[in-house]
Amino acid sequence: MKLKAKDRLIVALDYKTLDEVKDIVNEIGDAVSTYKVGLELFLNTRGEAVDYLHSIDKKVFLDLKFHDIPNTTTMASMFANKQEVFMFNVHAGGGPTMMRSVADMLKENSSDSIAIAVTVLTSFTEEEAAAHFKSDLNISGLANHWAIETKESGLHGVVCSPLEAKKIKELCGENFYTICPGVRPLWAASNDQKRIMTPKIAVENGADFLVVGRPITKSENPVHAAKLILEEIEAGLKIINS
Repeated sequence: MKLKAKDRLIVALDYKTLDEVKDIVNEIGDAVSTYKVGLELFLNTRGEAVDYLHSIDKKVFLDLKFHDIPNTTTMASMFANKQEVFMFNVHAGGGPTMMRSVADMLKENSSDSIAIAVTVLTSFTEEEAAAHFKSDLNISGLANHWAIETKESGLHGVVCSPLEAKKIKELCGENFYTICPGVRPLWAASNDQKRIMTPKIAVENGADFLVVGRPITKSENPVHAAKLILEEIEAGLKIINS
């Protein structure tokens, strides 16, 4: 996979209104080509945020994290596919049967959408994960296990912490996508992310796509912040390509 720095940056739009989205996207302009639309924005705008972004030739990562029985998740995924989004996700915790059903639907419809599965949310600490999942596996082990299931089910990649990306690449291959939130440049606050890494080191560690929100959207100069992060991504790419 030869992804350029700009291809790898996904800006999270953590807003409630379409006007806020228009303001920030117009301000950032050509510096960013891909945006993440999550539950809050999708529901509050009744999906209009996706239509707006497509109307101005931006790519959309639809981050709704579908997690239900196979048929329901597959029907939800079919909706995402019909919207012609660049990327959407399901929860790996839904299991292999659910993920295979989604993968089969995409093949039947000759879809170009990238379908990925969420492993362990980056808000979890090791202690919280152990208490919640009641598993002998630590966070890295859980992420690896779910990544392998995702790969074997026929989906294209996983959402994971950049701390887990390198091992997942080793287990699932270079063409298996790693989409990493929990990316924070040194000059930005970590907020509610617990397992974080800088953009440069994340790329060096195997992250294909970096999801960044507040360090850009809450910056006094979002365009400058986006460009600084792209420079960090480029620095990481130079190291792995050298």
